[in-house]
Amino acid sequence: MPFHRYIRSEGKGSQLPPQVMPIQKPRAMPPGAIVRNGECRFERDTCEWLNDTQDRNSPSWRLATVSRRPANLPDKTFGAPEGYIYFDLFNQNSGSNTARLISPTVTASSDEQQLCFNFWFAAFGAGDSVELRVMRQDNSSNVDDPIEKLWVLDAKDMDTTRPKWTPAQVTVDANTDFRILLEGQATNGGFAVDDLTFSSGSCTTRPERAIVVNQDVI
Repeated sequence: MPFHRYIRSEGKGSQLPPQVMPIQKPRAMPPGAIVRNGECRFERDTCEWLNDTQDRNSPSWRLATVSRRPANLPDKTFGAPEGYIYFDLFNQNSGSNTARLISPTVTASSDEQQLCFNFWFAAFGAGDSVELRVMRQDNSSNVDDPIEKLWVLDAKDMDTTRPKWTPAQVTVDANTDFRILLEGQATNGGFAVDDLTFSSGSCTTRPERAIVVNQDVI
């Protein structure tokens, strides 16, 4: 039996009969309005993005703070002195010079075969030594699942002395559960990223020079 909402209207010296109005069921949100795992603005925490580190001395990504942030770079979202994530690697004479950040699992949907991964980046330090990569890994029980490079950009020819936020995007296959990996490599510098979001469908890779011609599988 359907539920109804009864509204009684009363007038001076007369009374109208009750009006019966059916309660409308809430509409399903369109795919673009859904907040997905992996979306993050880094205002309070990392939204379950985790460093892939081997030990305490491994290079890592970290949240910007008022007292520790690269090149006085402000937050992309609100312009505050904190609220984004970054890696910086300097004087790496030995050991790893790569920092990897792993997203929570993004669940596949039968309605969406592809997603557009959108984010903002800023580079700093010695540009010819700094590179940022976006990669995709299937999320299964096999820890050796291949990792696919989707987007690769070095900071060569960028003005890294005055870093600025630049928009970026790349298409990600979403027919299976997956994780996004952000991998930074440097010997004298780093990258900051902010405002990670997904939108439905495919998109053109931006900046254009970040296109991976031969999509490598690691």
